[in-house]
Amino acid sequence: MMDDFRLGAARRRRIVDLVEGRGSVAVGELSKELGVSAATIRRDLKELGETGVVTRTHGGVLNNASALVDLPNSERMLLHAEEKRRIGRAAIETLAGDETVFLDAGTTALTIAENAHQKAGCRYVTTCLRVASRLRDQGIPRFYLIGGAYIGVNDSFGGRLAISAIRTLSFDISFLCCSSIDLASRSISIGDEGYSQIHAEVVAASRRNIVVAHHEKLGAGGFIKTASFDDIDCLITDDGLDRESQHRLENAGMSLVLA
Repeated sequence: MMDDFRLGAARRRRIVDLVEGRGSVAVGELSKELGVSAATIRRDLKELGETGVVTRTHGGVLNNASALVDLPNSERMLLHAEEKRRIGRAAIETLAGDETVFLDAGTTALTIAENAHQKAGCRYVTTCLRVASRLRDQGIPRFYLIGGAYIGVNDSFGGRLAISAIRTLSFDISFLCCSSIDLASRSISIGDEGYSQIHAEVVAASRRNIVVAHHEKLGAGGFIKTASFDDIDCLITDDGLDRESQHRLENAGMSLVLA
């Protein structure tokens, strides 16, 4: 069952890549290229269409600027899993062990939570149900889950209640996930409008902001900018980041950790 889920997630990611590259693709083309039935492709397109990743048409699918919309956590968890685990371990090593730490809603933040037992003396705060569950499973004695309006795409809470709660708090360190890192505009972006204000509030409430992101997030299209490089103290990414991007980030004043 899990193998079927992984294959389906990988196939849908491939569909998104094909649509991004070609602009539009017919069901027949996808069926032939991916080696599955037209009925399977239609089911995939239905799921992708419901998340806003693509726009379905009669007989095919159109590009919907998929980089502007985050895939659900269940899909993203399967992408670059090993690199994300390395990033999570590197992130936890930056903590002294007594800080108040905000963990963002994202699959890379989940890998930090999975290593939180190494710094169990920290106080952890999150808006993400899955991150909170990981912290509970790690036996973390002090963690807080901020509630509000549920946001399904990243299993988190947002809205006015969540924003009001964050404005009463301060964090020593925040670990931020993002949809894209834009070198040209020197900013990070996320794809979900409902969560964007949460991001901005956390950045303002934190003494130190660290972005945790796979290297392919550089150059990806973003939707809503939530922080500039001036707001970010460090980027923890994987060692797949090319030398040119490393130099450009360092020239922009960004501290880098390659995991």
